[in-house]
Amino acid sequence: MRRRGLVLAAAGVAALLLPGAAAAHAVSGIDYRFPLPVWLYALAAGLAVLLSAPAATLAGQTRGTRTSGDLYGPLRRLRLGWIAVALTSILLVDVVVGGLFGPDDFFENPATIVLWVDFWVGLGIVSALFCNVWDFISPLNAAGRLLERVLARRGAGVAPYPRRLGLWPATAFLLVWSWLELVWDPGKEPRALVLILLAYVGIQLLAMVSFGTELWLARGELFTVVARIFARFAPLELFVREPAGECRAVLCTDDERVGCPACWLDAASEARGIRLRPFGAGVRREAPLGPGGGTFVLALLATVVYDGFSQTQRYVDLQSWFVDRWVWLAVHDSFLDTLLMAAIIGAFVLVFLVVVGIVSRLEHASFADAARRYSQTLIPIAAVYFVSHYFLYLIYAGQFTMAAVLDPFGREWVPDVELPWKGVPGGLVWYLQVGLIVWGHVVAVFEAHRVSLGVLPGARRAALAQAPLVLLMVGYTFIGLWVLGQVLAAA
Repeated sequence: MRRRGLVLAAAGVAALLLPGAAAAHAVSGIDYRFPLPVWLYALAAGLAVLLSAPAATLAGQTRGTRTSGDLYGPLRRLRLGWIAVALTSILLVDVVVGGLFGPDDFFENPATIVLWVDFWVGLGIVSALFCNVWDFISPLNAAGRLLERVLARRGAGVAPYPRRLGLWPATAFLLVWSWLELVWDPGKEPRALVLILLAYVGIQLLAMVSFGTELWLARGELFTVVARIFARFAPLELFVREPAGECRAVLCTDDERVGCPACWLDAASEARGIRLRPFGAGVRREAPLGPGGGTFVLALLATVVYDGFSQTQRYVDLQSWFVDRWVWLAVHDSFLDTLLMAAIIGAFVLVFLVVVGIVSRLEHASFADAARRYSQTLIPIAAVYFVSHYFLYLIYAGQFTMAAVLDPFGREWVPDVELPWKGVPGGLVWYLQVGLIVWGHVVAVFEAHRVSLGVLPGARRAALAQAPLVLLMVGYTFIGLWVLGQVLAAA
């Protein structure tokens, strides 16, 4: 563990000390100019990830994970969960009322600013860097669990959930949600967004009643699945000392039920625990994602990359190339954006499947087993992409939240105040982004090697078998930094 920490620290410092280049995506008004071309910076960062692979063969020889003692004791009596659910429920009412009857401006309406900025961006960042909080503060999850208890007392049963569906429902919701955010312009309109939210809540409650709340939350409720997947990268993990029974999410088989909110909530209060672990350890320690899980992780990664790419001048040039050849696309620009988004997601999935096919042959294992094992090792990459792409946007746009929430009807109840955020140097933003991305990729390389050790004996054989996957991660590093470094399109 000590060697692993030193290697991670060295890789991160090396990435931050490399020469700066080009531009990074963030809030308008920041000047991103560096003396070297962006491809050189991205190449250097990719090499940093590549050089971490030999170090992983040494650090990965110790298969265990060092964790801290239980941290849950002081929090047990505070009942923070119910207080948080009450506050988020009040906020949800404010969002619905403001979305239906408030102003149309994105930064003045609580529906748009809370849902697209504070909730969606904040959900990913908090889950990745701290822990899964959403399961315990979500009004939707609380309503589903309450409804299930009420129906159970009346003798209502649930339908069996088809095993082959796995996380495919959540994957479908992710693609639709990303399309609403990145392609469909009415998705930024408060009233349309609130109507979509209400429809989504109705669909989710119906599915929870049909298949069981805990089982559906783990497979079909988009935001719960996002929080749980990102939380596999986070440094805090849930565990139980004594399970209360079978896992109602039908995921856990180990005694500690690591990372399962269903088993954690079912356990007695004194049997629950929270402890620290290294970043990324949840990739191995928690239950497998199941069918569709790999596609979900890749789609989560690819949609963030598409979001960054769609803001650049190169994307505008690409659109123009298609419009010059098919003029009708100028009128149907949403259709073109949809095709380009689908193409990027499809390319990420296709390349991963090709690499997994090569790895499975080197390991003499089945393709399906290899895909299931190694898709989880991409979670650190997806997490750091999400954080690096959105963290500054959350800091900047989140400043409008209080005024929008306290004045949902736009009646000027809250006096205008000067925003405390004054901006940061572009160079600092770039260094933070490249540091995050390289760090996440190095963690992914380490976890992939640990997974490979579980299949092949010997660090050298495991390293050779996972070499194609390491090269894929280097490619992802280069692509991510290249996209972050492109010139933004004119507004």
